[in-house]
Amino acid sequence: MIIQVDEEDNLIGLRAIKDFDKSDLIHRSVHLILMNSKGEMMLQKRAKGKRWYPGLYSYSVSGTVEDEAYFEAMDREMKEEIGLDLMFCRLFKYLHTDKKADNAWRVVYLAQSDEKVKPDKKEIDEVKWVKLKDLKKDLKNNPDAYTKPFAAGMNIFFKEYWKNYK
Repeated sequence: MIIQVDEEDNLIGLRAIKDFDKSDLIHRSVHLILMNSKGEMMLQKRAKGKRWYPGLYSYSVSGTVEDEAYFEAMDREMKEEIGLDLMFCRLFKYLHTDKKADNAWRVVYLAQSDEKVKPDKKEIDEVKWVKLKDLKKDLKNNPDAYTKPFAAGMNIFFKEYWKNYK
């Protein structure tokens, strides 16, 4: 069960995750941009068995919000997906709709670490570290390699925050 919300991110209640597949319903999700000391961002290639966007690259961590706050969901998902317990800060929130997959209010967090990640094989097929300038170029040249919510969120990141990482 995950949280259903309206267009303004007001809580409606809990629903089964399958109810959100290719529907007008909106849920909440969390995402992490994990940077290392070299200025690289970790990308995860979503496992082929994932419900939404299987086999595509996305944020370092991505997950749905269960019966919890955004912050609590991020803390839980980071431990589950990459096996790390890090301090993180909230960057921004955006609504991304994709009726072919899912619609969600998405909160993006930022953390920095050089600790070795321990990817959950049920969630992640591959992990890679990329320079932000290379990611920006590849998002433009190979958009089909990435999830749509990730591309939309990274456009916000590059407009609002990238100057801090150049």
